[in-house]
Amino acid sequence: MFGKKFVTERLIIREYQKTDIDDFLRVVRQPEIYVYTYGIPKKYSRERARWWLETIQQNLKTDTAHEFAVTLKHNGCYIGNVGLINISKEHKRAEISYYTDKNFCNRGYTSEAAAEMLQYGFGKLKLNKISGLCMSMNGASRRVMEKIGMKAEGVQRQDLLKDGIYYDLDRLSILRNEFFTDCKP
Repeated sequence: MFGKKFVTERLIIREYQKTDIDDFLRVVRQPEIYVYTYGIPKKYSRERARWWLETIQQNLKTDTAHEFAVTLKHNGCYIGNVGLINISKEHKRAEISYYTDKNFCNRGYTSEAAAEMLQYGFGKLKLNKISGLCMSMNGASRRVMEKIGMKAEGVQRQDLLKDGIYYDLDRLSILRNEFFTDCKP
């Protein structure tokens, strides 16, 4: 049985299981995931996937990162990942992280999952700030962050070296008081 689990209108967001490895690899091996993310390697081996699944389980236990499988509510299909990473209990902050199977993009699933992570981060974890980074060329990821209420902080110029090319990263964030103020009717 799962530990942490979140149910939204269309999604079940849950802890990973060892049996998720094939679905996980199917998604992270998509070229679009590699091109538009800064932390996923080009060639994702099964061994690395096993290591990653063990690492996220350990991170959850140590409260340094909380990453979850995103599945469709109606059929349990794995469509991606969402979570809070680089959690600092001392400073009460974290970064949001997500990716979605290319076949399920542009349907609002990523925003729905990311909004649930804000609720979790500010509600359960009592964070004060949640920020996010995306490659500046990844307009879809930036729109997700804006849709859930995050505001631009700036651009980290040539902050990422990938395949011999430097890329800019956009940083957005939302504060606890903004989240709860914006959520009030």
